[in-house]
Amino acid sequence: MSEARKHHYVPVFYQKNFVNPKGLLWVYDRRLKTCKELNPKSVCFENEFYTLKRKDAPWDRRIETECFGLVDGMGSSAIRGLLSGATSLETIRGVSYFMCVQINRTPTFRRTISEMYEAVAAETMRLMAVSVGRMQSVFDRYSRETGEPNNSSAESMVEAIRENRIRPVATEGPFLHHIFGQAEDISKIIDRLDWQILIAPYNAGFLICDNPVVVVPPEGCNSVGFLVPGTVAYFPLGSRYCLRLSISDHSFSYRKISKESVQRINRNIAANSERFVMGPEKAQLMSTVRLSGSVEQDSTPRHTVETLNPHDHGSFQKLTRQPTRYFYVRGIAP
Repeated sequence: MSEARKHHYVPVFYQKNFVNPKGLLWVYDRRLKTCKELNPKSVCFENEFYTLKRKDAPWDRRIETECFGLVDGMGSSAIRGLLSGATSLETIRGVSYFMCVQINRTPTFRRTISEMYEAVAAETMRLMAVSVGRMQSVFDRYSRETGEPNNSSAESMVEAIRENRIRPVATEGPFLHHIFGQAEDISKIIDRLDWQILIAPYNAGFLICDNPVVVVPPEGCNSVGFLVPGTVAYFPLGSRYCLRLSISDHSFSYRKISKESVQRINRNIAANSERFVMGPEKAQLMSTVRLSGSVEQDSTPRHTVETLNPHDHGSFQKLTRQPTRYFYVRGIAP
């Protein structure tokens, strides 16, 4: 098997569920403000995105070829089954797990996890460098626990940290670990929600983006999460089908919706995008981008990491999710 290097964070099979008769997608790039008709293979990827780039060792690409290959294969079969009317527990759980992996396998999540780990590491170093005596105790403990001698001086290490000559950099490990760890936890929540497969009319269709799991809180609510009362989540499955999740009686149904409802969902999808919004028709895509306020890339990050109340014995790390745009119809649930 040839080693994969172009790693898609929105799988090609999934994008193909939204292509036009030519097998292509119209792709709006919020960063470049361009709209092009492209093959799904050339959209939503980064080179070596899932590769473990180990120091002094060969790069390990098995996460892409084995782990994500397995998840995507399962997701593809499960989505086909669901759209053909198969509602077995295996099918539902396959869609659930694929969706939960998709939530976090994005560039935004990777940056957030890296910033979190780097902030914690930087704060840990600051606390170790409060005094030469504290740094020396760290060195001594390390030598006792590992049996390895320490060739650096506590004084030089404290000086390097205080002068910002040492900077922590997160590897790919935490990002990959959190994708699958959180997917296990979130899927247990998703399995208990009310599932509706929304069916678009023939004169409308669903779009996708590079961050396709959209969680819409009730209007006026600042809290975002699957279990926040009144919250609705959307996950497009194909150009005419979209999964709708809500807190209810754990039922499963198919429901036809109006063109106006499809347009409202598409605006939420476009607003949730990080960079790319995609669909089979250019006119519909560009109209949705404009009406959702998504012509330009958002100027503020989706998440911020802050160190609060730092002192010689500790601090607090605060992760904040920045609000985005949501679209509602007055008097009607999302």
